[in-house]
Amino acid sequence: MTPEHTAVWGKTLVDELKSRGFSPSQIAGNTGVRLWVLEQDEPKLNFEQLALLFERAAELTNDSLVGFRHGQNRDFRRSGLIAYVGLSSPTVRTMLENLSRYQRVSSDAIEIDTRRIDEGIVEWHFHAPRAVSRRQYVEFGAAGIVDALRRLTGRKIYPERIDFRHYRSQGDGPMRKYFGCPLRFGSDENRLSLKVTDLSIPLVTADNHLYRLMKKYCEEAIAKSKATKPPLIAVVEEAIAKDVTATQAKVARKIGMSVRTLSRRLSAEGTTYKEVLEDYRAAMSRSMIDGSDMSFTEIAYILGYADLSTFSSAFRRWVGSSPTQYRDRIANEIC
Repeated sequence: MTPEHTAVWGKTLVDELKSRGFSPSQIAGNTGVRLWVLEQDEPKLNFEQLALLFERAAELTNDSLVGFRHGQNRDFRRSGLIAYVGLSSPTVRTMLENLSRYQRVSSDAIEIDTRRIDEGIVEWHFHAPRAVSRRQYVEFGAAGIVDALRRLTGRKIYPERIDFRHYRSQGDGPMRKYFGCPLRFGSDENRLSLKVTDLSIPLVTADNHLYRLMKKYCEEAIAKSKATKPPLIAVVEEAIAKDVTATQAKVARKIGMSVRTLSRRLSAEGTTYKEVLEDYRAAMSRSMIDGSDMSFTEIAYILGYADLSTFSSAFRRWVGSSPTQYRDRIANEIC
């Protein structure tokens, strides 16, 4: 599964580039983006394409801050449900917590972590290989959230610090002036650090009735969404499917995380790498036994087991019977 992200801001970026005289073919370049997709009611792109679109904009305009600039003064209501549950929230804190919980409504690609909200810290991470350039989109997001905080509170909120995972060697003067705080590039995570006292600031757009209604709709959307399974686990499973013998360290590198960060994020989802791997193997083993006539030795090999005995012991632990007993039971049920 390739994580998808809402492309509404990709559409606004394309519209801006067109207004500046760039042709559709110039804008699309080598991003692989079919611009007609952005004309749909709720456009989505895989995150790699969306990130490339923002990098392409920087190249076309010769503006290394194009993402940062595009994140300001946007109509955040265009994000749909998640925007309305955010702007109707009572306080800065509840807005950020709702953003963390309900981002799955519009994206499989981003994880927003508010577990350190008591310290005023919000972290965010995109599920994409480290090789995917995302500098423009990350800076777009940082500018967007700070802009939203200021407009929704009617106050000039200044973070205490903003950390970015990517590197930037120059041209960050306008960013430092806008954010009004120290910026650190090449950090371990994208991180917004707010004053703890700012978390309790009420939103001028708070609306209790709308808030309850929007939360209800968001909960229903999550329940119906394919993102019910946490996107991080889906991404890890995809990496495992490509190489079922991969170690946690290898999978972490593939999805652009450190081993420590992957462990921490899986822990936040109530699981571990070993458990995700075991669950994947258990599901795949049942599927292969149910739907094929492959030998158990072949299945053991495909799932990364050194021998049939080790696989059989694992299968008995998962299912409560041996592979042979399970296949016989399935055959009898079919008959």
